[in-house]
Amino acid sequence: MPLTVEQFTERLTEAGILPDEQFREFFASLSQQSPARSNSEELARELVRQKKLTKFQAEQIYLGKGASLTLGNYVILDKLGQGGMGMVLKAEHKRMKRQVAIKVMSPAAVKTPDALKRFHREVEAAAKLTHPNIVAAHDADEVNKTHFLVMEYVEGSDLSALVKKNGPFNVEQAVRCIIQAARGLEY
Repeated sequence: MPLTVEQFTERLTEAGILPDEQFREFFASLSQQSPARSNSEELARELVRQKKLTKFQAEQIYLGKGASLTLGNYVILDKLGQGGMGMVLKAEHKRMKRQVAIKVMSPAAVKTPDALKRFHREVEAAAKLTHPNIVAAHDADEVNKTHFLVMEYVEGSDLSALVKKNGPFNVEQAVRCIIQAARGLEY
C-alpha cells in the first residue's frame, strides 16, 4: 500500500537527514497544483530532483529504513557494493561535508569472532598505509554493534565495471592499470 504524504514526511523527519525547517521551506515552495503535495512517490521524486535527498535515501525512507541512513557522524548517500562480509556505502561526514566510502560489516559477520578479528586486522593494516595507489583509511568505529571502516571515496567505476562496459583494455591501458595495482601491492 502506498504511503501518504504525511507518512512519508514522518519517516523523513525520523530519519533526521533533512532538517525540518529545510523540508518545510521546500514543501512550501511547491505550487499548490504540484503532484508532490498529494502523492508521496512524487514528493520523494521531487526531493531527489531538487537534490534534497539521493535516490537511495528516498527509497530507504519510503521502505521505512530511514534509521539506517546515519552511522555515527556520517549520513549515508548510496550503496556502492556488497560482499560476503558486508557492504560498502557512500556517505558524507555531517560536519566536514567530506564524502567517504564506508565498509560496514554485516550483522552475521559481526557474530563470528574470527570474522570480527579479521576485520579489525584489516582496519589496523589500512590505517598504516599512505600511498597514491591505495585508498586511504580515515576512521573506524562501532555504532550500535555496527562495525565500520571509513575510507577515501574515489569517484568513478571499478576496473571490472569498466571492462564490462567498454570491453577489454588495449595493451597500453592494461599495462597502466597493472603497474598502478603492482605499486600499491608492493607498498
